[in-house]
Amino acid sequence: MIAAELLRQTAARLAAPELVSEDPRSEARELLAHALGILPEQLGDRLQQPVAAQIQTAFAGLLQRRLASEPTGYIVGAVELMGLRFKVDRRGFIPRLDLPNLVEAALKGVPQDVRGFALDLACGIGAAGICVACARPGLHVDLADVSAEAIELARENADLMIPGRAGCYSGDLYAPLPRGRKYDVITANPPWVPDGTTLPEEVLNEPRVSFFGGPDGLNFVRKIIADLPMWLAPKGIYAQECDPSQVDKVASLLSVVGLKATQIHADKEGVSRVVSARNP
Repeated sequence: MIAAELLRQTAARLAAPELVSEDPRSEARELLAHALGILPEQLGDRLQQPVAAQIQTAFAGLLQRRLASEPTGYIVGAVELMGLRFKVDRRGFIPRLDLPNLVEAALKGVPQDVRGFALDLACGIGAAGICVACARPGLHVDLADVSAEAIELARENADLMIPGRAGCYSGDLYAPLPRGRKYDVITANPPWVPDGTTLPEEVLNEPRVSFFGGPDGLNFVRKIIADLPMWLAPKGIYAQECDPSQVDKVASLLSVVGLKATQIHADKEGVSRVVSARNP
C-alpha cells in the first residue's frame, strides 16, 4: 500500500465521532511520520511510495493506541500550532486547534515593536504565551500554572523556542508572580468545565486539573478577572478561552472590573470561544 492510501484510510477511521478528532488527516500524518522517524512536513514524495512491512506494523501499533482514545499528541510527543512544534506529554494538557483564535485576540492592536511583559495564566505547556512572544519579539513572557509538572514542560518548550525570554512560575494563579509587574498582554485558558460534566474518554486521558471549574465552570475565571486591574498595564489587553455558553457571563465580569472594548471572537467554524477586553 502506498503511503497516501494508508493516510486516506486512517483519516477515515479517525473521523469516528467518539475520537473527537479536530483534524483526522493531520493526525494520520503525525502517526505515519512518527512511524517513519521523520516530521510530518518531511513526508513529501514519500506519500507516493509503498510503505514497508515493518513500518506498517509500527504504524498499526500507533493507530491502535489512538483508537483506544490515547491523544495523538501523547503518542508522538508533540503538537503543531501556529507553525510551532511544541513538546507534549502527560505532564500537561494538549492545546487544541482553537488556540490561534486566543492568540490573535490577545495580539489585536498590540504594536509589533511593543516592549514589556506578557503573561499566560493556566498556561499548561506554555503554547499561548510562547506564540505571543514569537509574534512580538519585544515581549518577555511569564508562564504560570498550578501544576509544577506542567510548568516543567512549559519551561522546556520556552527554552527551545524563546530562550532567555520566559519566566516560569508554579502556583495558584497570580500568587507566584513578581509583585508589581504590569503586563501588556495576558492570556488565560483556565478550567471552565462545570463540575460533573461528562467528558470524552480521550479528554480524560489528560490532566483533569485542566478542566473542571466549579458548579458553573467559572470559579477560576472569577478569581482571574477580579484581580486583573492589579496586573494589566494601562491599555493592556486580556483574552481568555471559555465555553460558548459562558461568553456573555465572562464579558459581563470584565465590564464589572472596569475593562473596556470587550469583544467576543468566533473561530473559523463561527463558534464563539474567546473573550477579550482592554484596560482603559
